[in-house]
Amino acid sequence: MSHQESVGLTALGAVLSPLEGGGPKTEAVVQRLSAAISLGLMVDGQQLPSETDLAYQLGVSTMTLREALAVLRQLGIVHTRRGRGGGSFICGSTKVLETTSLARLQQMSIQELRDLGDEHFAVTGAAAVFAARRGLRADIARLRTLADRLKDSADSVAARRVDSRFHIEMAVCAQSTRLTRAEVGLQAELSALLWLPRLKLDPATEAIAHRDLVDAIEREDDARARELAELHTESRIRRLVALRLELRDR
Repeated sequence: MSHQESVGLTALGAVLSPLEGGGPKTEAVVQRLSAAISLGLMVDGQQLPSETDLAYQLGVSTMTLREALAVLRQLGIVHTRRGRGGGSFICGSTKVLETTSLARLQQMSIQELRDLGDEHFAVTGAAAVFAARRGLRADIARLRTLADRLKDSADSVAARRVDSRFHIEMAVCAQSTRLTRAEVGLQAELSALLWLPRLKLDPATEAIAHRDLVDAIEREDDARARELAELHTESRIRRLVALRLELRDR
């Protein structure tokens, strides 16, 4: 198995890892599966694992999973076929994902958004530091390729997925399993929100920020890498909070 393939499996495994803590599990399952689709870890037409296997992966009861699948069917993200060759399949369109993400943003408080931003600020800054200190030539080359792909992205869906992969790969470049898992979790929560059309992120502009960050990592300038990563993260969260305030005032 190649390095890239193992990273993809790790990313999907992190999104579908057992849920932790209390609170409503059904909603958490809906968010996890929506995130897997948003990150491109699950694609249109892909069949989900059996209800028993998926419930085990997520650490929930089959009843909770069935409730979550019912919600996803109502949202148009999943459809279920009965009989031979049946099962639940992904059918999340761009419009459906955008609608779901906007609804989720409206449900979040400003404090929740800022807390999420604080965590991303800390994780991304640390990943940039250790990528500069430990990054291998092949890992850094992969980051540069992703930055170029972001610049050339044809639409917001492609841009969102490449942008998310860049941040995950930077944590991989840092050679930290825990930072990689943390970044995957953060991208699962944030990427669809950050690339909502209303935020008007420009792939070419974002790609410039990514390339500057890769340059600092390649120079082994850990202080500059941290600074760039934190500034970029902080700017994005400010825009997201501003959109949330705009939605509240309507």
